Amino acid sequence: MKHKNKVKPLGRKKAARCSMFRNLSSSLIREQYVVTTETKGKELRRYFEPLVTAAKGELTLTKRRKLISKLAHKEDVAALVEIASENEKRPGGYLRLIKLPPTIGDNSPTVKVELVK
Repeated sequence: MKHKNKVKPLGRKKAARCSMFRNLSSSLIREQYVVTTETKGKELRRYFEPLVTAAKGELTLTKRRKLISKLAHKEDVAALVEIASENEKRPGGYLRLIKLPPTIGDNSPTVKVELVK
């Protein structure tokens, strides 16, 4: 049974999955978009949107340390704060998933995950 299993493992252990989402989040902050599979994109939304919500408002030391622990690079925190300030009045939904053609090799559905302006 699948009771109380809210995380999709994506065929990885926890450490590899967290590392993957850290890297995807950093790429998303730096490049403003990332192309990935549909399942990873949906899970990335669950990982990234609370980070933007946490970066809103006054950035205290506690918030800064939490964001640094969730992102791959310290420099990305300043860029995340800028993204949060642009979306100050938005209640949520900071990411947009745009469907792309499936990959040629394994026919997996791909999406372009981008920040909403």
